[in-house]
Amino acid sequence: MSYYLDRFSISSFGAAHNRKARNVTIPRKRRNQRGGRLALLACVLAIHGIIPAIAQVPTPSKVPSPAPSPTPTPPPPGAIAIEVVLMGKKKPQPGDDSVAWIPALRSTGADSDRVKIAQNKKQFEPRIAVVSTGSTVDFPNFDRVFHNVFSLSKPQPFDLGLYRRGKSESVQFQNPGLIQIYCNIHPHMVAYLMVVDSRRHGVADADGRITLRGIPPGPTVVAGWNVRGGMWSREVTVRPGRTAALTVELDVSSWREASHLNKYGKEYPPPDDDEFRY
Repeated sequence: MSYYLDRFSISSFGAAHNRKARNVTIPRKRRNQRGGRLALLACVLAIHGIIPAIAQVPTPSKVPSPAPSPTPTPPPPGAIAIEVVLMGKKKPQPGDDSVAWIPALRSTGADSDRVKIAQNKKQFEPRIAVVSTGSTVDFPNFDRVFHNVFSLSKPQPFDLGLYRRGKSESVQFQNPGLIQIYCNIHPHMVAYLMVVDSRRHGVADADGRITLRGIPPGPTVVAGWNVRGGMWSREVTVRPGRTAALTVELDVSSWREASHLNKYGKEYPPPDDDEFRY
């Protein structure tokens, strides 16, 4: 009987223990379920709060690109009006036998306008010319007589030979410098060609004036040459869209015209009475 009592006691204790355990476990499950629902609700609310925020963020395609910075407009070029005045024992004279150029504006090739130095009435026309390096100069003969055009100048000597009226020869000048041009038959025929490494150059008019256009604004150097006054250079400042005035006075009091030899380095023979022979 003691055995059955002890067994009953143990069974009763176990049942009581199980009921206590069930009483303890059930509230924990409920709390866990309640906590899970709260966590799920919090997650849903968070998602609903994030979605509108995401919707407000602009997509990369909608982000406006920065406006391009405007390209600065370069200032307009200016010009230089040059007046060459020859000073000597007599009153000032216009330097009509002058040329001028801008050394800083280097040549980019042959001049667009081809220069002609014609033989007309036993003279070279024009007597003074200037071209950029790489340019070709034509030498047509408009006289009824023969001419022989040549030069012994160091920058580029040449000899075009003897040719009659209606014919023309040409020379391409590659080296800068002064080219003195003569006729091997007529010693009084003289022309001067200045070849310059510059794309801005000009020849003086009858009043000794030269206008150089298309000059970038700022300080620059003007170079020039005159038959009687020789080489010269001056500094000048060009303002945008304006014309700068430059007066060049050259002392020619010591200049004397010198004779020259023929292409063989000899004196010219006396002129022939037959003007149509040559």
